[in-house]
Amino acid sequence: MCSVTWQLEEEGYQVFFNRDEQKHRALGLPPRQIRLDDVSVLMPIDPVGQGSWISVNELGLTLCLLNNYQGLCPKGTLISRGQLLKSLSSKTSTVEIEKAFNAIDPMAYAPFLLVAFDPALTKHKMDVMVFEWNGQDTEIYPRSGPLFSSGVDLERVVAHRKKTYEDFVATGRQGFSQLHASHHDEHLHTSFCMHRNDAHTVSFTQVVVTPNSQKMSYVAGSPCTQLNEKNLIKHSVYLPSKNAMAS
Repeated sequence: MCSVTWQLEEEGYQVFFNRDEQKHRALGLPPRQIRLDDVSVLMPIDPVGQGSWISVNELGLTLCLLNNYQGLCPKGTLISRGQLLKSLSSKTSTVEIEKAFNAIDPMAYAPFLLVAFDPALTKHKMDVMVFEWNGQDTEIYPRSGPLFSSGVDLERVVAHRKKTYEDFVATGRQGFSQLHASHHDEHLHTSFCMHRNDAHTVSFTQVVVTPNSQKMSYVAGSPCTQLNEKNLIKHSVYLPSKNAMAS
């Protein structure tokens, strides 16, 4: 259960991600910098599967993972989907992600949507790419708008969040953190900041990629109460671009 939106800039891009989880699930650990295949990567860690749901590396590649609850789950022992994101997080481009995606055995994973943002992505160049596994087939396609997942009432969730997103964009406001902190008291389970008896939004993550650096801001807790400019600044981690450090 998640929501991901993005803004493409003249140079670089921003990604905004709400993570929704069951109330009994262990809370995620804040972003840390790790070294994978000689590439520095920022990612929060899921203590259950030891993988992650979002990452950005020093090259400027960002990955987001959403569970595809409506897919057909393969039988048997499965590898954590968060481990898949982690294993791909050191790649240099969406072209490399596509090669790796085509090489995996999808039957080893529960259904998912992997959203990839290329280091060269801007509002004028390239596309946001989605790598989907529904438990029966794989598909790769560009995406221009937000993505949502939910194990409950998906049609209404998508309709409500999409309408909220479109209304927000129509106002011309910038900074989607306000959008991700929003909820409607009469539609709590379909709102961006989601609240149900069994589940809720547990964190917000913002990634900012520029030609010179990457920044990941991570605010734990319900965005409606915890997400503000002070907390975003306080809980930000910077990662210089590899190309900038080499020049």
